[in-house]
Amino acid sequence: MFRFAAPLLAVATAMSDETSLMQGLKPQQVTPKDDKEEKSKAIANLLQSATSMLKNGATPDVVDFAQATLTEITSTVLPAITDAHAADQELIDRTYAMFEQALAELEAANARVLAASQAERALSLQHKACREVEEAKCTEKRQCDAELWCKWTRFVEEESTLRQHSAEIESLFCVEDANGTSWIFRDHAVVLFPPWIEQKPIVEHWEYEYDTKMPICQQKFEALDAKTAECDAYQLHLERAACTHYNLVVEVRNNFAQSWAYALGTYQRVMEEVHCLEIDRWKEWRTLATVQCLLDRTTERNGRPCDETTDEVVTEVAACERVQVDESIDHLRITYHVVPPVPPSCTLPPWDVVPAVHPWPGRCIPQPPQKPCNAGWISQEYEELWTPPQPEFHAPAECGTGEVGNPHCNPRP
Repeated sequence: MFRFAAPLLAVATAMSDETSLMQGLKPQQVTPKDDKEEKSKAIANLLQSATSMLKNGATPDVVDFAQATLTEITSTVLPAITDAHAADQELIDRTYAMFEQALAELEAANARVLAASQAERALSLQHKACREVEEAKCTEKRQCDAELWCKWTRFVEEESTLRQHSAEIESLFCVEDANGTSWIFRDHAVVLFPPWIEQKPIVEHWEYEYDTKMPICQQKFEALDAKTAECDAYQLHLERAACTHYNLVVEVRNNFAQSWAYALGTYQRVMEEVHCLEIDRWKEWRTLATVQCLLDRTTERNGRPCDETTDEVVTEVAACERVQVDESIDHLRITYHVVPPVPPSCTLPPWDVVPAVHPWPGRCIPQPPQKPCNAGWISQEYEELWTPPQPEFHAPAECGTGEVGNPHCNPRP
């Protein structure tokens, strides 16, 4: 705020010390601490002196001084008050702009929140899609395991039958003191070979079936392993993205709360200080308007004193004092802006809604999303996923019925 006590005091010193009307207006050393008090005292003394000059009259030198003082007030002091008002209005406007800055920063931060959320959602979709493929590969692997098991058990059964035939032949031909030339021996031996001959290609067939199926199942097992590794990587990236999203929202909320509280406290303090200075300017402007009126009357009378036999002095002074009431100070009124409301809370729109239809409201306080390891996030990300087979693992109880038993797949991390 413009401090014009010193200019007024300087003008006052232009009067001679012998001018009794201006006693008490001699300049003093003014410090910042008592600057306001000295300024008020100077204005009050100036008002008292102007009233005395009008009442008691003045010499030509004092009249010239009054005119010079009047010129100083209109050309320097009053514009300085207006400039101080403009400076304080600018200060109010700049301080109030802190709210808009906080909102703009919130909007920019929410754009980052949206990007982080979209990254998490993209990974979530990729992870769930990957697990669906993994489930299909697990099913293929389990079916292949069941078929391979059935081929192996059939091979074992058929080979066991062949071993029985071989044992019968061996027991006949390798028995001690056997007479291979007797009719009884030849008659018994001839019936042992056809079953063995018939069984051997059956065993070879199931051995071939098993050997052929084995690499196919091995490929399906490796394909499942590869897909599980891919899905596990998606899951890891998803959890990291979810943590990043959650931490970013917490950071945005904290930063906005801090910025808003700082803007609110600063604006309130500035308003209080400016309002005190504003009231002072109103009083100074109105007092100086009265001083102008008194000096104008003194100049118009050319220093002639008021007639003490009439109410002339009362009338003149009352008229000038009325100026102090009627003088408009509307141009010195500060425009105080209403503090905007705190932005509402908001959550991200549903992901099955087109963004153009449901845009993200940037100027709102984002609610913290679900975070990894808590029940909400686990339900959100894993509840709809298939569950890998759990122990106890076992082969199909019976082959040929389509039953696959419970062969295992890779567990979920």
